[in-house]
Amino acid sequence: MPRAVITTAGVLAAGLVAYAQPAADHTRSTRQLDQELYFRPSAEGARMVASGFEEPLADLMWVRATLIFGERYDEGNAGEWQEWLSGVIGVVTRLDPAWRTPYTYGGGMLSSMGLTVEAGEVYERCAAALPQDYWCPFARGMNEVLYEDDPLAGARWLEVAAQRPGAPVWYGAAAAAMHSRAGQRKVGLLYLEEQIATTENPAVRESLEVQRGRLMHDELVAGWEEECVTRRDSGRRLRAPEELPPAGSLLPLNPRGDPWIVGGDGVVRSAKAELERVVRARRREWSLIRR
Repeated sequence: MPRAVITTAGVLAAGLVAYAQPAADHTRSTRQLDQELYFRPSAEGARMVASGFEEPLADLMWVRATLIFGERYDEGNAGEWQEWLSGVIGVVTRLDPAWRTPYTYGGGMLSSMGLTVEAGEVYERCAAALPQDYWCPFARGMNEVLYEDDPLAGARWLEVAAQRPGAPVWYGAAAAAMHSRAGQRKVGLLYLEEQIATTENPAVRESLEVQRGRLMHDELVAGWEEECVTRRDSGRRLRAPEELPPAGSLLPLNPRGDPWIVGGDGVVRSAKAELERVVRARRREWSLIRR
């Protein structure tokens, strides 16, 4: 074979290798990281392996869980790592049920990823394992209020929290407030402010701040909803949000961060909240049609 042909083939081969190498390195790195998620023993299996060293094993698994959370939180809510993280937090809390940190921070991490049912289970497990702790049943109740839209279940958990030693005196009033939307918002804001002030994880704090913005938005809208509806029914429907405040006044900044609009029902609210309202209305229509 002529030397020129061999040389040309070698150059082309080298170029193909150079071109493919970055993709190969990325694939290898991703697969190695994914393989780290394969090891997720059951609590019973982990306890058997620990053979009396449950607490050190729980420490190691908790460190790994927090590292994976930090590495993958920005990936959003896609992938199997959320299921892995939820399972590992469950194992840790069963290996060392008296350790409070995995309950409080673990529940917050799960909520920030949208795994609110799993977060509720963690808080409930905490309430059972730490009968002197008032915060865990309180968090369990607020999980029902903020994420599951079940204020009655939330009130029951807040009542449990209020009866525990050292519970803040306002817990009892908070349980009673759950029976009104305004009360739910006020208690929710107090809870979120406390969470934001104490969490050290930026991702969890971001999620809590988003939820706080939603509640602050709802509080504002509740204050002017009646006037908006009155104007609509009297034929003076608002054409723009700027028409709502008295002359010379301005609407407050939207806590949700998006523009104010006049919704289809004539009420001024955020654009995102209006979309959510429309989606809920359509779901109710579909549920009625299917009956």
